[in-house]
Amino acid sequence: MDILAHYHMFDYRARCAVAVTTEILRELQKRHKLDPVTTIAVGRAVSCAALLASVLKSGQEYVHTMFAGEGGLLSKVIAECNGEGHCRGYSVPPRLLDVMVAGEEAPASVGEALGGKGLLTVTRGLPMEQGGPYNAVSALENGEIASDIARYLTDSEQIPSAVAAGVKLASDGSVLAAGGVLVQKLGGVVLDEAELTAIEERMRQHLAISDRIATGQTSDEIVAFLQGSTGQYGLLMTRPLIFKCTCSHEKMMQALSALGEDELNLILKETGKLAVRCQYCAEERQFRLAEVIKH
Repeated sequence: MDILAHYHMFDYRARCAVAVTTEILRELQKRHKLDPVTTIAVGRAVSCAALLASVLKSGQEYVHTMFAGEGGLLSKVIAECNGEGHCRGYSVPPRLLDVMVAGEEAPASVGEALGGKGLLTVTRGLPMEQGGPYNAVSALENGEIASDIARYLTDSEQIPSAVAAGVKLASDGSVLAAGGVLVQKLGGVVLDEAELTAIEERMRQHLAISDRIATGQTSDEIVAFLQGSTGQYGLLMTRPLIFKCTCSHEKMMQALSALGEDELNLILKETGKLAVRCQYCAEERQFRLAEVIKH
């Protein structure tokens, strides 16, 4: 089962979130027919969105991330998670082969696929009584998703953070494991730079988060490894994570009705149907012209 676990670390001087997103990514890979590189990209992005959502208090709140690359085959990677642990995501294109020219080599990494540069946009959706949604934008660090999120948190939100996210694939491209981990200094306390650097080093050199998830390690074991022998850690909460899309027949009907009758008739003439396909879940819903006009 996919899960989000939230901890305190270093005697309440830092917090840690661990997300396991294996089943969500399997569902997204199946729905969008993702190839290995886009599977890894979407998996990392969904894990990071779940980590950012670890501080949300209600299901009304959500975190939406968009990694928009420049100059690569992968235009963008989108991921979202709300306060109830409902996650979704996709990439454009879903398969790099769709946009590769004959003889072109496939990118060796997500960062290369995104072009190594671009913009990360993070939208935090809050209830209107809390100010409503707001956006923050930062430059991509290298397009490798986790490091881009760490840069955003450190630069845009002024919170020293260490982030890791990984996806482990089988030889046939199927998903064996996916997940991520986030460690942040808490405000108003002293966390030595050496302590945060040590965590970053363990993440970079020894964590291999997807390998640990694949072998059945628990979130407790992952946090214990990251903390090492300094201070105490403790579990604050756990939350199930599932794939769930917020699209609906009604929302799609509204989108179609906004086009107007002339445009709807043109679409019907050219395609033989009135249909809307959700980018997030890849489900297509068809409509009758009369019901759309009446709406």
